[in-house]
Amino acid sequence: MERVFIYRNIQLSREQWFKTPSHALGNHQAQVRYVTKLRFMIGLAQRMNEMTGNVGNPAVQTLMGELAALVSVYETMLLAHETIGPIDNKGVLWPSVTTLYSAMALQSELNGRMLETVRELTGSAMITLPSSLADFENPETSGDIERYMRSASSDAKSKVALMRLAWDFIGSEFGSRHQQYEKFYGGASFIVKQNVYRNFDFKRATALVDAALKLPPISEA
Repeated sequence: MERVFIYRNIQLSREQWFKTPSHALGNHQAQVRYVTKLRFMIGLAQRMNEMTGNVGNPAVQTLMGELAALVSVYETMLLAHETIGPIDNKGVLWPSVTTLYSAMALQSELNGRMLETVRELTGSAMITLPSSLADFENPETSGDIERYMRSASSDAKSKVALMRLAWDFIGSEFGSRHQQYEKFYGGASFIVKQNVYRNFDFKRATALVDAALKLPPISEA
């Protein structure tokens, strides 16, 4: 029993998450992980573009610009968790919960959109990949694979390795599980959005409306 901190105390069981920074800190480290994953994702997309020679294609640049904008939004929100987070009366820095929960709320919707952009950039290249390394080692097929699977800037093995990595990231069972995880790791989206609602400073926003209308603020019931 010396390791049991809470027992049959419903109120304390709930308050440990929101009266202490444990919930915010736990999800903050998850966002650190997620931003690192997004950097890997856009790096993977850029390497594919370089391999295919499409870096200068305006359509590709447009897709990559949108992807870069979303990755930058998440990275900036992550920094905001720390830079605008409050320090409590015990000297503990809390991540900014409004910014944190906002990032989590957007993550469940935008992660799939970003993966779809990467999928668009890969085109049909992942479908035409050799089934395994054995195809390179088979003397009957290796010559054709080395000839037809290379790109203008890389040999066949390098190209296949990169595209296999892309397939693992977005198309395989492993990639699909990650997509499902990123959508629901913080709970159902409506729960995360309710967390945003409870923590957002609506008084500051409505004060601007009241000032514009030159009316006294409506008293809360």
